[in-house]
Amino acid sequence: MRCDYCPLCPRDDICPESENNYGIEYKNGEYGCKHPRNWVDKRNEEHDEYYSNMGIDMGIEMSMTKSELERAIVICKHMVGLDYQNPYIRHGKRFYKPYRNYYESPLEGNRILDLLPSYIVRRKMTKLSIWYELTEEGLSWLGRQAKIIIK
Repeated sequence: MRCDYCPLCPRDDICPESENNYGIEYKNGEYGCKHPRNWVDKRNEEHDEYYSNMGIDMGIEMSMTKSELERAIVICKHMVGLDYQNPYIRHGKRFYKPYRNYYESPLEGNRILDLLPSYIVRRKMTKLSIWYELTEEGLSWLGRQAKIIIK
């Protein structure tokens, strides 16, 4: 059954949701589904966010070697204090509230953190050192790598 009214379904494909108890046949003979519009929009948004996060993760993984990526994750965990405090568990999910978000290195900079893109790590130069901090996107990237939710 082809779903003519559901935006989840491409026009030339079959909507898997319209074939079970959500399917409906209209008076004019066309088929569709009974999903509420807000459910469809929420599902589309989650789908788009999943693919954008996957693209960010793959781009970072492709620009670094495996050992550099592991070292970058260790430094970023230290940057937010995740190496000293453990995340708390609520409803089966792991959460962490960072108590800091900075890392200092000498004027030469950190070779590993310099490989990360600017939308993940923000750099600030001072007279004596370079300060690094994770952006909001960087915190969500670190959360995906550590399999926790960082707020």
